[in-house]
Amino acid sequence: MKKEPAREIFNSRFSLYYERVINKIASPLIVNRWRKFLIEESLKIVPTPKRVADLCSGAGNIYELFPLKGKITFINLDASLPLLNLGREKFKETYFVRCDNKFLPLKGESIEVLFSSFCVRNSTQPLKTVKEVYRVLKPKGVWAILDFFPPKNGELGYGFNFFWFKIFMKIHSLLSFQNKEAIDYLFGSIKNFYKPEEFLKILSSEGFEVIRAKPFMGGVAWAIILQKWER
Repeated sequence: MKKEPAREIFNSRFSLYYERVINKIASPLIVNRWRKFLIEESLKIVPTPKRVADLCSGAGNIYELFPLKGKITFINLDASLPLLNLGREKFKETYFVRCDNKFLPLKGESIEVLFSSFCVRNSTQPLKTVKEVYRVLKPKGVWAILDFFPPKNGELGYGFNFFWFKIFMKIHSLLSFQNKEAIDYLFGSIKNFYKPEEFLKILSSEGFEVIRAKPFMGGVAWAIILQKWER
């Protein structure tokens, strides 16, 4: 396996297909509701943040929905140069910074709210990513996570919803070999990632209090709202 498969995939031509086709279909139908949940729950805890970051931001998916955009410092962080360039063209009033999800170019305790969508699962060292988020968050800062997970023990409805999710993605994999390679990686990364209960234990052990954990599509995806506490 390649050392950094997610980085390579999202710096290839697939990144533009993902943003302009897959994301354009999936976001209005489903994913934007999940993102809005992250935003709403985060702002309940920190209603007026001054500095917000979105790790693995793509072209600005969270920022596009953020109710305070233009009024705060918002930093979009991603390893994908093509997606960051799309974001820069669309949202000129905010920041787009290229970085690895294990090494964030942010000062310690400088961020009040940090979002990460479909991010930790794509890290080659998930624990290092968790520690970096802890480092950059202010005390009592919020980390709002959205990601796909393998089934939680006893999760009802996972198989049915995952089947339709897989069909949707497999249709796109038929259009080119590059799409197939990327989508095969996606399903492999889900299979090899922590189960939700395992991931929550890791987050708790690394200094985060779990405020809320909500499954979507029978547990295919989870939204996790965390608050940093000082160890």
